[in-house]
Amino acid sequence: MIAQRVAACVAAGLVCAVGSTRVSGAVIGFEEYGLPPASAAPYTGGFTIGAAHFANTFSVWGAYTSWNGFAVSTMTDTSTPGHVNQFSCIAGHGAGGSPAYAVGYDDHWSIGPDMVVTFPDDVQLLSLQVNNTTYAYLSMRDGDAFAKKFGGPSGTDPDWFLLRLQAFDAANALLGTIDFYLADYRFPDPADDYIVATWTPIDLTAFGSTVRRLEMTLDSSDVGPWGVNTPTYVAVDNLQYIPEPAAAGLAVLGAAAAALLRRRLAAAVAEAVDGAE
Repeated sequence: MIAQRVAACVAAGLVCAVGSTRVSGAVIGFEEYGLPPASAAPYTGGFTIGAAHFANTFSVWGAYTSWNGFAVSTMTDTSTPGHVNQFSCIAGHGAGGSPAYAVGYDDHWSIGPDMVVTFPDDVQLLSLQVNNTTYAYLSMRDGDAFAKKFGGPSGTDPDWFLLRLQAFDAANALLGTIDFYLADYRFPDPADDYIVATWTPIDLTAFGSTVRRLEMTLDSSDVGPWGVNTPTYVAVDNLQYIPEPAAAGLAVLGAAAAALLRRRLAAAVAEAVDGAE
């Protein structure tokens, strides 16, 4: 009986010690760029925060410019419709009320994906928060010169706006796909239809711990001769991940703690048995 009690106590200590090795990981929140209020900055060639590189292409066409990929934003306009307000989130701020976030644009004209996040080493992705931009949200809610009002005149059209996330390893092997609907009007009861207007977390842990690249693409039920009519923009924030070196270090630490406590357990049990005799 004494030995069993000692074993239970030490085993509880083992669980606590191993559990204490867990970490929340690094979080990319975009505030470190120090953008002034109500501004946006597409970066030619992309930008790096922490271990993550966010792709961006910025082109000048005479008097016009174009871009795709990711841009950092502190825009707060939640009411102006159209392309002139392409860098605002419908929440008017970043996740958790933060001032900065990123806007992703999938222009559907480029060869290959536009919204790409890459890492120099393997990482474990934990989560990402997403929301609609003001441009996309108002277009889906009200319609515009290029895109339809979701649900159509009757409100029953089965429209949808989809964010697809795909992760790849160092060998370019697909690790998994996660679909998240930024708007969904396919429900039997139109009262259940929705357009996302708040920051919403997506669990990315199913991708595993060997992620090198995260690709995001946007698609919609509203498609015309020139492709998707819905503005293919998304707001993203708080990309949370565990760098592989840290994860490996935690695994070693956890194994070492377990081995030490097993030795203490064996010694404690032996001592208790000797005392009982």
